[in-house]
Amino acid sequence: MHVVDEDPGAGEAVSLHRRHIDRIDRTIVALLAERMRLGLALGAIKREHGWPTRSFAREAEVLALVRAAVAGPLSEASVERIFTAIIEETAARQEDGRG
Repeated sequence: MHVVDEDPGAGEAVSLHRRHIDRIDRTIVALLAERMRLGLALGAIKREHGWPTRSFAREAEVLALVRAAVAGPLSEASVERIFTAIIEETAARQEDGRG
């Protein structure tokens, strides 16, 4: 027997939390798309001027900034892993010239 079967209120609470998480996920995806658009525009400027796509100093700066912004139950290590993936994806898109 599931907890939801024992307590219908628990099922409602789970549904409510899931709806909030779904709303936040949509917001995160929209913000990631906006960040990617800016990264692609930056990549185009770099290509136009013959500059390297990646700046490892800037990437380290971004990671330091997001680690400093950590709040709540997130750990610095978690935030760093997430943003490392975001940086890698942005760099890959810049390098493949799709922006």
